[in-house]
Amino acid sequence: MRRQRIEKLRSNMFSQKIEASLILSPENRYYFSNFRGSSGALLITMDRCYLFTDFRYSKQAEVDSPLFETVQHGQSMIEMICDYLKNLSISQVGIEMGTMSLTQYNEIKSCLPSLMLSNIEPIVSEIRMFKDQDEIEFIRQGISLCDEAFNHILGYLRPGISEKEIGLELEFFMRKAGAEGIKSNHVIASGQRSSLPHGQATERIVEKGDFLKMDIGARVNGYYSDFTRTVVLGEPSDKQREIYNIVKEAQYTALSVIGPGKICSEVDEAARSIIRNAGYGDCFGHSLGHSIGLSVHEKPGMRSTDHTILQPGMVITVEPGIYIPGFGGVRIEDLVVITEEGFVNLTQSTKELQIIPI
Repeated sequence: MRRQRIEKLRSNMFSQKIEASLILSPENRYYFSNFRGSSGALLITMDRCYLFTDFRYSKQAEVDSPLFETVQHGQSMIEMICDYLKNLSISQVGIEMGTMSLTQYNEIKSCLPSLMLSNIEPIVSEIRMFKDQDEIEFIRQGISLCDEAFNHILGYLRPGISEKEIGLELEFFMRKAGAEGIKSNHVIASGQRSSLPHGQATERIVEKGDFLKMDIGARVNGYYSDFTRTVVLGEPSDKQREIYNIVKEAQYTALSVIGPGKICSEVDEAARSIIRNAGYGDCFGHSLGHSIGLSVHEKPGMRSTDHTILQPGMVITVEPGIYIPGFGGVRIEDLVVITEEGFVNLTQSTKELQIIPI
């Protein structure tokens, strides 16, 4: 798979007259080389692949990245890369503008003043939009852990425990079940705080009558998953049922239209119109969803300004919500893979409102 990814990059490099690509971001280093050390860089030319790292990781790199020639650098990694560029007579290099530091940029320009640098981030982002079977399997394993964690937490929840306790229980369960980590922005928000779209866990004690919104994600082999369900402790009020059912209808509507050939902005509007027509349009301020992979948020995005056409291999979250300050909020999130025939929903947990008995 990594050989195919490198060839896709080279094809794009050729079309844009880029002679070499310098990859510094940890996610893209792993994507192209399988290298997960904390320090390193990839230099990919039209016929050679180099992995620069230091003494700590040189042996690991040789084992993990057989498609790359490992180069152990000394005091300055950038200086050694510049030496290679000079010896290879490279005049145009693609770089990740959003990852390279100003110090690194200035060091390259100081060593090679005439070197032309161009941004390859759009190229790499487009390649990463399409997940291969290995990537989809890692994401599927992650979302399966989220399903299991949600089922577990339903039997754990009760009034008198804190949001932080709930968050820790979810994390412990997923790690024990095989997750190598969790996404950093877990949302555990109860009561009025559930109106915060990204409200992270606090010491607040959950109470009878609370909405509890849980947005979690497990990481497997570097790949993230994303999952949200909202429950209520005790019998819900009429308004809580109303809000929940509107969000559920919006999500079902989005799922009924999503598929290959559909435009992201149009799918977003299909769900958003349900919420707007119910009178809560101002209470749904984020996008309907986003792609996911080695990063929690990748392209494309399911928003009004993204007119990307959905294609097989894209993995997208579908997560409408309603957030009412002073009252609470609801979000329901599934993770789907676009296929030739339509889509496969990787998320298996029920979307029916779960009422925690008191």
